[in-house]
Amino acid sequence: MDFLATGQEYSGAFKIYLSRRVDYIVALSLVAALLHLWVAWPRKASIPILSHHKGWSAPWKDAVRYLKDSPGVLKEGYEKYSKNGQFFQLSTPTRWFIVAPPKYIDEIREAPEDYLSPRIAANDVVQTKFTVSPIVEANKFHLVTIKTALTPNLGLKIDDIRDEIELAFADEIGVSEDWKPIAMSQKAHRIVTRAANRLLVGAPLCRNEEYLQMSIKYTIDVFGGADKLRAYPDFFKLPATYLVTNVRQQQSIARKHLLPYIQARLAEEKKYLQAGRVEDWKRDKPHDSLQWVIDAAPNEKERQPNRLVYRILHINVAAVHTTSVTYLNCMFDLATHPEIHEELRQEVEQVVREKGWTKQAVNDLRKIDSFMTESQRLSPIASSQMTRGVARDFTFSDGTTVPKGSFVLVPMYAMYTDNDLFPNAETFDAFRFSRLREQEGQENKHQFVTTSTSHINFGHGKHACPGRFFASNEIKLLLAHTLLNYDVKLAGAPPKPTWFDRSRRPDLKAQVLFRKRSSAV
Repeated sequence: MDFLATGQEYSGAFKIYLSRRVDYIVALSLVAALLHLWVAWPRKASIPILSHHKGWSAPWKDAVRYLKDSPGVLKEGYEKYSKNGQFFQLSTPTRWFIVAPPKYIDEIREAPEDYLSPRIAANDVVQTKFTVSPIVEANKFHLVTIKTALTPNLGLKIDDIRDEIELAFADEIGVSEDWKPIAMSQKAHRIVTRAANRLLVGAPLCRNEEYLQMSIKYTIDVFGGADKLRAYPDFFKLPATYLVTNVRQQQSIARKHLLPYIQARLAEEKKYLQAGRVEDWKRDKPHDSLQWVIDAAPNEKERQPNRLVYRILHINVAAVHTTSVTYLNCMFDLATHPEIHEELRQEVEQVVREKGWTKQAVNDLRKIDSFMTESQRLSPIASSQMTRGVARDFTFSDGTTVPKGSFVLVPMYAMYTDNDLFPNAETFDAFRFSRLREQEGQENKHQFVTTSTSHINFGHGKHACPGRFFASNEIKLLLAHTLLNYDVKLAGAPPKPTWFDRSRRPDLKAQVLFRKRSSAV
């Protein structure tokens, strides 16, 4: 009994300790956030302010409104200012944002990086220094491999990706003669992550359950953690990383699996080189992201296994996040619109029959590409794009000056719901973009991967997302597999996404019904 009493006392004390620790963290977070806003809030520009409130508390109230409904706030400013070619600024929980009219997208794209910096903006969105590593923030040489190696090798890797998709669907969706409800968010992330990691780290690691869970959770923790860390002053972000995020725990799991994998690869390379078999190594070395990053390393220091772990993790985040969410939204739209299934399915069957499962075949899936582009238009991952950190005061052609320390963005979602740009903009039209491509001179435009002043999901210009080609290929293969093997429809009410800050968060509970097709391949 004494032992039991002692245990109960310990349990009660521990609960009190946890409660006090949580209270301490909350209080510390509030103090840090207030300090950040007081000390580091950059000066406002001489630009109209979009506000519904007056007095000293107006910026705070406006910031809360933006936090809950950024697309609504940006749409209001778009109609009032942007469509008239005017800049406006708005208050958010961490800073003032300057919203540029779409007519200035090309000026943002062409602005010198030492004035309007995409690097500052990207590091701010992900808080790279703290959620990944300072070495990644300082030098992102590994991302170059997406353009120089990953994209050119996509055609050679289609069979590997398809193989993993088939295995992943068998494990995650299964085969049922009757309608089977699937919690789509969880399954979409697992399937996409497996297929992506087949190319990033190969089999069997891509199927390892602990590594798979880490890949998914780390991606979520990076973006979720960044949203939290952004409210803190820089001097407090490092300890806050341990207090309010789980990125360090996920990185520990990643090292457990990646370090032996990386060390074995470097040892294999060393064995070839010490034997004088340089040309044999060039021929025999694996064609995967790890090898491409090793080959791109600018010096021996960057080839150290501990440093390479962070590079692979960063690529994993880039490859998994957008692809998972976009595929999930596509599945919701596919399930919502059964009337388009047969037309999409016939396109897949015809293209594959004529060209097999090749890169050209995937490129020729124009109707699926149009469907994906329309889904992304109405279900973007963010309400804004083309974000730039202002490194030096910059003046646009109309004379508007944006001050150093501020951030500039374009109201993307407001553009996408503008009837002047997209007729019947609020209506989902799966073949909107494939019809445009049928017009003379438009054959290579209006694609999921093409960027323009009216299509900025991936940015625009030389800083456009280099991984969009990989994402496009993977999502097309995922949708093709779904169409050829399953009937799908919604289970219940349409999904209800939510917004937090600029991010659109898909419905995590929505289900899609799957049933094996009688003529499944």
